[in-house]
Amino acid sequence: MKRMSLVLAGLLLPALLQAQLPDPSTRALGMGGAYTSLARGYEAVAWNPAMLAAVGRPGFTIGLPQVNFEFGSNTYGLSDVRKYANTFLSDSDKATLLAKIDTTLTLRALLGAAPFGLSIGPFAVLVGTAGQMSLGVGKDAVRLALYGNAPRAGSSSLFTAQGSNGRAWAASTIAGSFALPFELPLGHLSIGATYKYVIGHFLGSAGDLGTQVAFSPLFSATEAGEAVYTNYDQNCGTFSPFKTGSCGGRAGTGYGVDLGGTLQFAGHGITLSAVLVNVAGKMKWDASRLCYDRTLRQTTQSASGSVRDTVLLQQSLCDQASIAANPQATALRDSLVAHADFARLARFGLALRSGMLSVTADAQFRLKAGLDQQSTQLLSAGAEYRLLGIIPLRVGASSDFAGATMLSAGTGLQLLGINLDASVASISGTTRPGVRVGFGVGLIW
Repeated sequence: MKRMSLVLAGLLLPALLQAQLPDPSTRALGMGGAYTSLARGYEAVAWNPAMLAAVGRPGFTIGLPQVNFEFGSNTYGLSDVRKYANTFLSDSDKATLLAKIDTTLTLRALLGAAPFGLSIGPFAVLVGTAGQMSLGVGKDAVRLALYGNAPRAGSSSLFTAQGSNGRAWAASTIAGSFALPFELPLGHLSIGATYKYVIGHFLGSAGDLGTQVAFSPLFSATEAGEAVYTNYDQNCGTFSPFKTGSCGGRAGTGYGVDLGGTLQFAGHGITLSAVLVNVAGKMKWDASRLCYDRTLRQTTQSASGSVRDTVLLQQSLCDQASIAANPQATALRDSLVAHADFARLARFGLALRSGMLSVTADAQFRLKAGLDQQSTQLLSAGAEYRLLGIIPLRVGASSDFAGATMLSAGTGLQLLGINLDASVASISGTTRPGVRVGFGVGLIW
């Protein structure tokens, strides 16, 4: 079980935001993610490449580190953390927390980092690392964590891990964009494209196969689980994120193409945009890097108090032939790889500008599901006002119409081309409450 525990622990690590190219704009987060018609310079690579040829675009930008982090669950939100953190939980509190869980408590962590971006006129490049982790914990396991093994009236002394699971991925992307301008009677039209070369670092999935713990009155436990994951040699002296092999970080490769268009109406301060994300693309993971683990272990306590630990099954398959010969391993591997591409999206944006005020709205639709777990649909709106011309004040909101609503705010300093930004968002609702924060530095001229 030790190896299985290490795999599950790996899936718990905050794996790195929810597309293969992380959002490099803290400004976008502060405006609720409504940014398709406002992206500037290197930001356009991730949002809308056509903005690189828009009227009023900056001539030169450098993106210094930009980081966004999100943590949340499918059950507990910021209000629950504020209410119950650092407090003694009464039986009533525990019952309330447990009642909020349907069958599984799913925790998630998302981290996106864009260490470098550059734009010169209509050309731009962006480098980023992104990914995410989700961990599902069965309701019975949460009950054990809340109440312990003390017997309670009307409650079973048997606890299971039914519904528990884990999933994680991480990838780095090098992307380049180019845009062309066209003058029309209506105004200024820009068309752009982004090509993304993706290097996959990690892909993994784990699940419970009947783990249970009983106190009746002696302790007994059955630990059963399986996992398939990208294998790394623990004895490597050095590690290279871009090399192949068990000591290299290139466990998969792929590409994606985005197409964007922007129309700026002459003299009206109105901008309309449309973008297709991953209109073409494919991700292929190296099957020779995948390992499969399956464990069945029993622990029992005798009347004398001694504990006996028995390993009934311990499999670790790290070659393609062995995995192919095992039906359970093949099924889990094929299920993971079959859903290992990135989502295809359609985005539409509207922006209105007047002096120091910008108001914007976006609508996003998922055309194909992927690793990055994009919402089926998403509507967002935001506004920015530049106080004294150098202090941006931002607010935004978004909804996926499926139980998740995000309210966000941000500020910063824009002086002599230096942009310092910070944003925070609270996600509420019944499906994915949580918190997202972001900060970044950029040079925009």
